[in-house]
Amino acid sequence: MPNLTTPIPPKLTGAAGDDIKAIKKWGTALIDELSYIFNNLDAGNVSEAASVKAENIDTSNAKIQNAQIGNLTADKLRTGQLNTNLVTVESDFGNLSMSGSSIIISDNKEERFKVEYDPDTGLFSFVINNSEGNPTVYINSFGNAVFSGRVDSSEIFSSTIVGTDSVSYLQKNGGVFAEMDTKGIKILQDKNQKRLQKLGMSVGDDGTAYIVLGSGDGSGEVTINGVKYSNGSFVIQKNSTYSSFGTVGGSTVLSFMDDGDLWIRGDRVLINGRDVLKEIDEIKKQI
Repeated sequence: MPNLTTPIPPKLTGAAGDDIKAIKKWGTALIDELSYIFNNLDAGNVSEAASVKAENIDTSNAKIQNAQIGNLTADKLRTGQLNTNLVTVESDFGNLSMSGSSIIISDNKEERFKVEYDPDTGLFSFVINNSEGNPTVYINSFGNAVFSGRVDSSEIFSSTIVGTDSVSYLQKNGGVFAEMDTKGIKILQDKNQKRLQKLGMSVGDDGTAYIVLGSGDGSGEVTINGVKYSNGSFVIQKNSTYSSFGTVGGSTVLSFMDDGDLWIRGDRVLINGRDVLKEIDEIKKQI
């Protein structure tokens, strides 16, 4: 703050008229200088103050470089941008916290809700925890979701895995579980780090319905409605003309035609252990 340049009051001479004029002149100069100083106060000419009453200070265009404030009531504080990397916003009981790129809601013991953005991976995640702090719902921006409880929905538009969790599925130790996709429903079994299909139900583009039991013995390869099976799998199929069943890789097929015919195909046809085709051939020879 600049120093006053107005000199000290003049000494009285005893001449009343002259002394009054001199004091008025000195007072006018002092008031003019004080008015100039107060009207031009800024951060450059005010270095220290024990206390400042701001009730008469116009701060509509104030600029503060650095401020140290012991207490600030923010119920009327307005700000265009608040950097949460530098400021943590909390409620009175610590139930709500905003810091950095995360929002956390907690009870008196555990975090119960958390929304967070990881700028390193670009991942946005949403987590709900139970009363023990264990995650029960997890959803991220990559489209992954984990629910530890029951999910009720009248419509599910996605490929769905039921009966195992995502980690076990990826590690191929999910046990027996179902997988539903655009090709149908499959019952799979993970055993010894291998995944085998035990049951498949699907519908072909032509409307043929397929049920396949077992994954086969590992030899050969047959594709049924877009899914590969090995020899030994048992196939049941139904279309608009017939119903049939047989073994993949085998020659035996039993078909029920819609017109009433029964077709049996195989190397031998046994009824109660008797080779029917062989006996018919013997009868033909005798005729």
